[in-house]
Amino acid sequence: MQINTLTQKFLEAHKGYLSETTMEWYRYYLRPLCESFGEREAASVSLSDLRNTIFSKPDLSPFSKFNFARAVKRLFRWSYEEALISENPARKLRLPPLPKKSPAGISDENISRLLVAAQQTKSSERDYALVLFLVETGARVGGVAALRLGDVDLQKRRAVVSEKGRGGKKERLVFFSEQTSGAIQNWLSHRPTTDSDQLFLLKEHGIYQVLKRLAKHANVEGRWNPHAFRHAFARRLLARGMSIGVVSHLMGHSSVQVTLDFYGRFSNDELQKIYDEYSPKLAAK
Repeated sequence: MQINTLTQKFLEAHKGYLSETTMEWYRYYLRPLCESFGEREAASVSLSDLRNTIFSKPDLSPFSKFNFARAVKRLFRWSYEEALISENPARKLRLPPLPKKSPAGISDENISRLLVAAQQTKSSERDYALVLFLVETGARVGGVAALRLGDVDLQKRRAVVSEKGRGGKKERLVFFSEQTSGAIQNWLSHRPTTDSDQLFLLKEHGIYQVLKRLAKHANVEGRWNPHAFRHAFARRLLARGMSIGVVSHLMGHSSVQVTLDFYGRFSNDELQKIYDEYSPKLAAK
């Protein structure tokens, strides 16, 4: 079976089981494989071929190479388990190392710009509440898109989100401020009458497009995608002194180690700022 056919079968088999964002991730990171070996029979592709394809692309960032390798390993493992191929050439394919730095989040300055821009759109009530919710909850975009009216308690300022993370799909509680509660209430008073019970009436791709338009309108440079809000949420809480255990719980991570691996590193400037804030203030003699 050709690699192109194998890839198509993989995508078709997971349609409806994975979110559209995840499906788009697989399409993007399996594309280089299809470009290199699409017309070849899967049985003719070796481990060496895969290594050369992944590691010989100087234009790919370390994170792109890592994701490329992940997608390739998943494709061949699934194909082998489904008996579509007799051997798995990616079984011994090792994931490339990632740089030892924390994921970049959206800056406070860019958050402020997006909030200003959100109040100037035709759907300002929705957009403003959406940006605030992303900022204050650290929720994944899938959880925000799937949020239902009954999942939100404006009085207690909390919501139940259903998300897919490393530990699988699960529900968890997120919290938000009086400001966000008021913004959501204002959105609900303007929300169109519809049979849908989705809070924001947006799919994952729709949320991405809203942020893309806001970022362009506000001349935002740097990261502004939905997950950048999640990264910033964790970094902000840790920088303000919240314990790693509480941050891990608020992020919905499967373990504290996950939080440490992703967010437990700070730049020298960040460490200096945290130290200056929390170091003991000694009186002069």
